[in-house]
Amino acid sequence: MSPQTLSAAMIVRDEACHLRACLESLRGVVDEIVVVDTGSVDDSVDIAEEYGAKVVHHPWGDDFSEARNVSLDQATGDWVLYIDADERLADADRVDLPGLLEDPDVVAYRLWLSPVSTASAYREYRLWRNDRRIRFDGVIHERVVPAIHRVAEEDSKRVDLAELRLLHVGYEGDQTAKHKRNLPLLRRQVEADPSNLFARHHISRVLDGLGDPDGAEKVLVDTVDFARRMPAADPLASLAYVDLIRLRARRGEDTIGLVEEAFAAFPRNLVVAWTYARSLMAKRRYSQALQVLQGIIDLAAQPAEPGDPAYDLRLLAEMPWDAVGFCQFQLGDYAGAAHAYGRAATLCPTDPGFKAKQVAAAARAARQGGPDRPGETVADCNPQATKARIEVMV
Repeated sequence: MSPQTLSAAMIVRDEACHLRACLESLRGVVDEIVVVDTGSVDDSVDIAEEYGAKVVHHPWGDDFSEARNVSLDQATGDWVLYIDADERLADADRVDLPGLLEDPDVVAYRLWLSPVSTASAYREYRLWRNDRRIRFDGVIHERVVPAIHRVAEEDSKRVDLAELRLLHVGYEGDQTAKHKRNLPLLRRQVEADPSNLFARHHISRVLDGLGDPDGAEKVLVDTVDFARRMPAADPLASLAYVDLIRLRARRGEDTIGLVEEAFAAFPRNLVVAWTYARSLMAKRRYSQALQVLQGIIDLAAQPAEPGDPAYDLRLLAEMPWDAVGFCQFQLGDYAGAAHAYGRAATLCPTDPGFKAKQVAAAARAARQGGPDRPGETVADCNPQATKARIEVMV
């Protein structure tokens, strides 16, 4: 058998600031790079040609799937790696691929994708056989997963996991232009598929980013109401719940009922659990908050599962321990608070606040039997330890 070949397929428009690093990460790993340019006026095309890419000029038609499918049509490799210009293939080598590409029983692989440098990675369908039955659909947040699974079922093949990793770097800077481009596409997508909760939530984020918080709230309320009527809980509804809770909490509204509803629906979602724990702490229900925080710690210690979302890395490390320390201090368990702050300090040694709070709590534990000053908190014991006032961090 001839060695299996690999094509990288991407669409590009004015991505000169990102493209070179992306293509450099593919050097020596893929056999072919297909770049569909949808109207760049910067140096994107020159950079692509410099790296030997096959450049196809295709006018932008307000449809991401159309452009992506052009890139698939032009790919000649046995396999396709779907990648964007603001992503990098991390620490990959051609020697890593034969064991993946030569497996005759696999139709596609789910790779690791890190959406930002400060978040954990999650699994994405990014590597699949070059098969004309596998094509994207949807004008935005285009989907290829249903097509992959149809082919897997028809051909009696499986979808597997691979340890290849993609890094995304494109959520930086002013997003106004992207918001304005995406808003009409998102609305078209929701009109065509009202059950697309991710697109609904994205509309709320776009409206908020464009200075329309009232419009964003209306979309979130509609999305939560729609999710309640769905026959089965959709994990993507958690996004709308959390943003609606945050928006109303900023206005000083009591959101505990909505938080409890979200936690009942999505108890394994760490952002929902963290939001619930903070709501309990705000109501001084510290013992109940400790139970939720322990659940976060336990779940964070488990290996990521294929369906898990990305999380702020702090939520998987120091944040819950910091909150545990705060709750235990408020309950008078100063030794327990010192232990928890010490765990936070170990997980995040660059933040001196955790160590300062550990020392303050340990000092209180040492004089546990003596009279306490009324109303004293760990922040009062050490003015530098201002993070005892738990902030919204996710």
